[in-house]
Amino acid sequence: MDNWRQNNQRRFVLDNGSYQIRYGNDVQKHKQLNLIAHLKKTGQMIYDFDTLFDESQVMTYYKPHVRGVLVDFDKQINIWDKFLNPKLLKDCSITYPFQPFTPDQVVNKLFDVMFEYYNVDAFCPINAQKMLYYNVLAREGLQRKQFTYIIDTSHSATYLVPIFDGEIMYSGLRRIDIGGRLLTNQLKENISFKQFDLKNYFLLSSKIKELLCFVSMNYFQDMKKPKNFFRKYYILPDFEIRREGYAVDLLNVGFLDEKLILDKERITIPEILFHPTEIGLAQKGPTETFFDSLSTMHKDLQGYFAENVYLSGGNSFFSSFYERLSNEIRQNSSQDWNVNVTHLDDIDSVFQGTLNFNRSNEFQNACFTKAEYLEKGFDNIKQYII
Repeated sequence: MDNWRQNNQRRFVLDNGSYQIRYGNDVQKHKQLNLIAHLKKTGQMIYDFDTLFDESQVMTYYKPHVRGVLVDFDKQINIWDKFLNPKLLKDCSITYPFQPFTPDQVVNKLFDVMFEYYNVDAFCPINAQKMLYYNVLAREGLQRKQFTYIIDTSHSATYLVPIFDGEIMYSGLRRIDIGGRLLTNQLKENISFKQFDLKNYFLLSSKIKELLCFVSMNYFQDMKKPKNFFRKYYILPDFEIRREGYAVDLLNVGFLDEKLILDKERITIPEILFHPTEIGLAQKGPTETFFDSLSTMHKDLQGYFAENVYLSGGNSFFSSFYERLSNEIRQNSSQDWNVNVTHLDDIDSVFQGTLNFNRSNEFQNACFTKAEYLEKGFDNIKQYII
């Protein structure tokens, strides 16, 4: 019998996010950025996680993903090769959470790469939000849960996914084309236009966003407040003594030439998530999309989903994001609904949920072996991917 069937430690998870990779099993975890950097000064290609966070480096970034879809397998394999070893994966399985609407061609290519290049014995591509469902089960000590509604707002997009008795209700599945990458780029362009050219500093821009931006609980009232009401400073690295920047409330005159000033940008950037029309995107925000999704269900079921909403993803860690979204859902719900929104406040929730899935009774039936793939082909097994 195959070792991965007997031994949980041979069941690996590859949570290949468009911004960050999490790889491992019950006893080990590896985490790194899912990008390659080209140092403009030396021409060196950088793959190392820690090196990429050196704010003093001017870099061009190459990402294997475009809009949340893996499109450049050559670059992706170059990154995976740093921690995946075909010789060690021969008797192992890999579970790979993927986002809704991933094209069949991409999933088919994943099978080829995992079986032919990395030599795994079993491969299990599975919906990422369903792995959040398994995270919820573990948190609540349940084997099954009838009603679960996942709002997952991550790097490339925001997904709203109703799950009934462990199965995704695809009629209610929704995607909003806004995630952390777009917000970082908006902030980067804003700062570059007004103050300092950050076009080659994506990671620095992302750090500034995470440190200084927050969600307004009353956006339109806050926008009426006087200039500099929300002002904060980010002290830039000087590339000699300070290799990392930091945020301050009050400005020390000694740093006048090395600062960025953020005022209302601190709230206008996250607000794009709630009002995509702010940047001309003809989509609804998460609250309206949530109720649009519920409208596809029988009215007797809608309230049960509203009682079991779970918020996840990197953008959910913006200060006041959870409070704003839960308040909006509650205010727009029927009075007889007992609305409950829970924040899955572990940034590794998909990875942890997939580990839980790998220990479950459903795991082995969801896996495809190399022999099965070679015998039946992708077209005959894709219908069984859950």
